[in-house]
Amino acid sequence: MLLTEERWVALPAGHRLARRAEVDFAELLDEPFVAAPPEAGWWRDYWLAADERDGRPAKIGAVAPTADAWLTAIAGGHGVSLTPEATARSCRRPDVTCRPVRGVSPGGIGVARARGTEVPQVVRDFVEACVTARDEPERAGA
Repeated sequence: MLLTEERWVALPAGHRLARRAEVDFAELLDEPFVAAPPEAGWWRDYWLAADERDGRPAKIGAVAPTADAWLTAIAGGHGVSLTPEATARSCRRPDVTCRPVRGVSPGGIGVARARGTEVPQVVRDFVEACVTARDEPERAGA
């Protein structure tokens, strides 16, 4: 794993929780969520925090197959959605507000390649650069 990143929540700007500095995940359990399509499998489950709902299924308010559809659905009030912190910080829509979420695990960011297959040199170089960048602060004593 290269790094971890907190999960945030994207909310319609007028949502009752949008003015909070932080939101507790427990406050989102009954909210409708904007979700990836079902065929996204584990990706959809992860961003619905399916493993952290104590058996309570997520309510799906809208399904969004693209990032634009996702933001449009949130802005339109069809639901909320967990999102990576980096995405939350870069979202510049006045009709969508992002807030940190307490009570849900952070996400891991990594890079991988298949073992035992022919991998182009450019991909191997990219993986090596990622690992080197991850390890540099440790070598510098940071």
